[in-house]
Amino acid sequence: MHRFRQRLCIFVCFLLIALSVSAAPVKITFSADKMQGSGEKGKNSTSLTGNAKVSVDSLNIYGERIELYGKDYRYIKANGNVTGEDAEKGFTFSAASLFYDRETEIAEFMGQAKVEDTKNKVETAAERIEYNQKTEIILLQMTVKLKSKDIACDSLFAVYNRNTSMLELTGKPAVKKGKDEFKAARISVNLDTEDIKLEGKVSGS
Repeated sequence: MHRFRQRLCIFVCFLLIALSVSAAPVKITFSADKMQGSGEKGKNSTSLTGNAKVSVDSLNIYGERIELYGKDYRYIKANGNVTGEDAEKGFTFSAASLFYDRETEIAEFMGQAKVEDTKNKVETAAERIEYNQKTEIILLQMTVKLKSKDIACDSLFAVYNRNTSMLELTGKPAVKKGKDEFKAARISVNLDTEDIKLEGKVSGS
């Protein structure tokens, strides 16, 4: 038992060193009820289960199971009541599962996904959400819902640019502003000014 604990301690120390060195200057920390991993060269992988948490700089990811794998632990996959936040960049999220590429800084949320832009006070929800942190563009697919101030939107597809506050809706889009409702083949919304542009098969009430 003593030898097992000693080996486990050595492995954990090795893993922590590998994470801190290979991921520099990006800081990665993690915690969980159980950990299992491999330090084989070129095949680094770590599996965290039970109250798992992984932090990449200011980004925090929580889930029932989280895997880190790939060269320099490039990829992070989380499953089971996934939640998280990035206070520095101003957003929170929840989903059934998450896939994150540390190199491209693209996060993919699947299954009743929600991403809230806390900086601009915009709430988004869809079955699949892809968020590119470098471009600050959020892609939403299937059962899309978005809320901002007095505006509520529904569609099958949407593109939201956090930098410009522009929203593009396609796939049976509908926008409600107060008591007014608008429908068209394509709808563009400036969430800052609340200006709405309708294109193709326009209707409203």
